[in-house]
Amino acid sequence: MNLLYPEFLWALLLNIVPIFIHLFNLQKHETIFFSDVSLLKSIEQKNKRKSELKNILLLISRMLLVSSIVIAFCFPYRKDDKLIDLANSSSMGIYIDNSFSMSRNNKNQSLLEAVKDDALKLIDNLPNKTKYVLTTNNKNENNQYTINKNEIKREIINIQYSPFNLRMTDLIEIQKEQFNGESINSFWFTDLQKNIFDLENKLINKKLGNINVIQYTSNSNNNISIDSVWFENSNREVNKNENLYIKVNNHSNNEIEFQTRLKINTDEVLNQSFNKVKSKEVKIIKFIYAVNSKGIKNGEINIISPQSNDLIFDDKYFFTYTISDKFKVVNIHEGVNKSNKSIQRLFESVEKTQFINIDIKNGYSSQDLNGDLIIINELSEISDKLINDLLKSNKKNNILFIPSLNKESRYNKLFKLINIKSSLLIKSKVDLDLESIDLNFFKNIFSNYNENLDLPYFNKYLIVDNSNSIKTLAKFNSGDPLLSKYSFRDNQIYLLSSNLSLETSNFSNHALFVPIFLRIKEESSNDLIKQISIDKVKSIELKSNIQQNGKVQITNKVTDPTLSFFPLIRNNLGASFAYIENNIESTGQYYILNEDSIIDCFSVNNVKSESKMMFFEKKEFINQMKNLDLENQIKYWNAKENSYPNVLLNKNNNLEYWIYFIYLAIIFLVLEIIIIKNIS
Repeated sequence: MNLLYPEFLWALLLNIVPIFIHLFNLQKHETIFFSDVSLLKSIEQKNKRKSELKNILLLISRMLLVSSIVIAFCFPYRKDDKLIDLANSSSMGIYIDNSFSMSRNNKNQSLLEAVKDDALKLIDNLPNKTKYVLTTNNKNENNQYTINKNEIKREIINIQYSPFNLRMTDLIEIQKEQFNGESINSFWFTDLQKNIFDLENKLINKKLGNINVIQYTSNSNNNISIDSVWFENSNREVNKNENLYIKVNNHSNNEIEFQTRLKINTDEVLNQSFNKVKSKEVKIIKFIYAVNSKGIKNGEINIISPQSNDLIFDDKYFFTYTISDKFKVVNIHEGVNKSNKSIQRLFESVEKTQFINIDIKNGYSSQDLNGDLIIINELSEISDKLINDLLKSNKKNNILFIPSLNKESRYNKLFKLINIKSSLLIKSKVDLDLESIDLNFFKNIFSNYNENLDLPYFNKYLIVDNSNSIKTLAKFNSGDPLLSKYSFRDNQIYLLSSNLSLETSNFSNHALFVPIFLRIKEESSNDLIKQISIDKVKSIELKSNIQQNGKVQITNKVTDPTLSFFPLIRNNLGASFAYIENNIESTGQYYILNEDSIIDCFSVNNVKSESKMMFFEKKEFINQMKNLDLENQIKYWNAKENSYPNVLLNKNNNLEYWIYFIYLAIIFLVLEIIIIKNIS
């Protein structure tokens, strides 16, 4: 016979209680003298024997009663000799899916708790000599060494929900490392959410060993989630109404009514909205609000969960943005350039904007390029060094490229990087084509115009062979692009096909010059939402340059933080980056402090794919394994159908005795009552 919880055996010490009672009843009594006691002596001897027998029987019955109850709580059972033979398995892998989708309920129990129960049954049915490796979605907590039966039981009982999830290839690679490259012998307890599946044919030739996948399902899969948030305009201002949009997904088959609440900086903004979302519908909710001060703004959106919402981890969304004091424009030119005055005069008149001129002939430092908008203004050549400094760093740049229209100008390296195959200089007078303006980019600038409006002209311009990724924002009346937008490694590059020289055009003196350049500045603003998925938290660019580690600290609260650590700081081309991978394991707002002063803040949210209520069906998963020729290595079981590997089926493999010990306890209790009443 085996005990599932042998640690309860300490309670057998409670048998000392009936022993004390028995000894108390045996203490000496007071002697009373009578003149003639011959008759009493015969009665005394008879009653004494009965009393001693009664006390002994009561002691035995009470000790058996206590012992029966204690052993019943130890859950006694006997292993069936017909158990599947796993004696040759010196080590066993167990994967427990502790992602948020496992918080759904089935039969008044969460899927994760059901998984824990079954995993403990599995361990009890395996030989005592078996060693284990435990895998969960928390990569950093997966040990590379084996542990014994009692150790893995404790770890399984303490497993909590994780915001991370593992794809199947990641899981296989992790368990291969845990098995030191040997074949995997493992049980996977999971709900088989489709976002984890990424197996390919390349795994067919890999020896996986024996993997038993046990799927857990819920009768209800209703869920609504917050997908993302964004502002209508990119530039944030004080005391100006902001249009904030929230995307809500209904992943269920039911129409759901819900309430959405918005909070900015605890109580600076409090707003709410009541909405209804149809089955499988995507709902865009709009909040209009204004803030009354500059600085860091921490936003929090909550869905007040309706009853038909089975997952609540994705009902809260965090975002952060900053209304900054300065916007830095760096104008890189070559020698005397008359157009510098027009650009400088424009940006120096704009509030909270710093303008810096850099003559490339005098050289530059990497710190000089640390700007919010960098203008490359009519350089005859763009050197490899400048390109590397601008485009091959970790820093995201916004670049406005204004070409020199001389024949000897060379931009081949830059054009190649942004996928421009060729360029041609055209000497022909053209005007701006107002109807070609991208109204989404130039909002509220060209909403109404007169057909007789005086338009800027251009005498020379470049025609480039653009890639498909280009976004044309304005054209000449010849149909060729005037202003285009390119993306390269998260850098935004604006290409003006002509320039601001008075010999080339009258654009710098035209009324449209100011709004067009200001819109480029607004689109380059750093007042953007900082929202990071928890599975992509790697590094954060710091606003100020930090030269050494140990000063910057990241916390989840300004006062009394529950998480605080010092990240690794690295510098690249005048920018500082805090590397935070593997340090953050929960969502929320995080503060970056430099010597106790807050320098920035960022928000971390859950993985979006976990919100989708898409799970494998039995036939679908089995067919996938057949297509990959893995059906002999990866076997499927369905817990809902009470389909388990034999080693997990208690009703077939184990004889449970705890109920019999309960019956015995009742018998001994009744026996004690009979003894007390009938033996006197």
